[in-house]
Amino acid sequence: MKKLLYIVAFVLIFSCESNDDTPENQLSALTTLESQDGLSYTESIDAWNALKTNNGTSYTYQTTVVSFTGFGSITELTISNNVVTSRIYQEFSTDQMTGERDIIDSFTETGSQLGTHPKGATPLTIDQLYTTCAADYLIVDETENTLYFQTATNGLMTLCGFFPNNCADDCFEGITISAFDWVN
Repeated sequence: MKKLLYIVAFVLIFSCESNDDTPENQLSALTTLESQDGLSYTESIDAWNALKTNNGTSYTYQTTVVSFTGFGSITELTISNNVVTSRIYQEFSTDQMTGERDIIDSFTETGSQLGTHPKGATPLTIDQLYTTCAADYLIVDETENTLYFQTATNGLMTLCGFFPNNCADDCFEGITISAFDWVN
């Protein structure tokens, strides 16, 4: 339940106006979906493309998953010239009394090792995350799921996914970007 409250506190619930599930209508509906900052999915992609034009295509980002039970993980991906070059994973347990995190598993992947461990976020670029967001998460049945989309103040997508309506804890399916930085 804490996870649900956390998500609700930081995202805006949105809905598509059309019940027509054709790919054309789904794509059209994405232009009207808005984050709490007022940017639609399409405007967020436009903002991302402008950011790349100004800053290049080399960056790092992190995804963080935390359970109400105190277990969680952080995956950091490094992208150089629009190619994933490394993935660093840490799994942790949080002491409920002190809040301290104990690392219980970790790995680093580079080169041909990328994606060989089953844990952690899939090694994708931000461009690929936008595609995944639209193709896998924002198309679910809204009568059975609550959809989420959020951007940072610069327009970058930070959350995209859904929460099944009849689920109590740890049910969010989607993308979270918890940290982002450009690499010079």
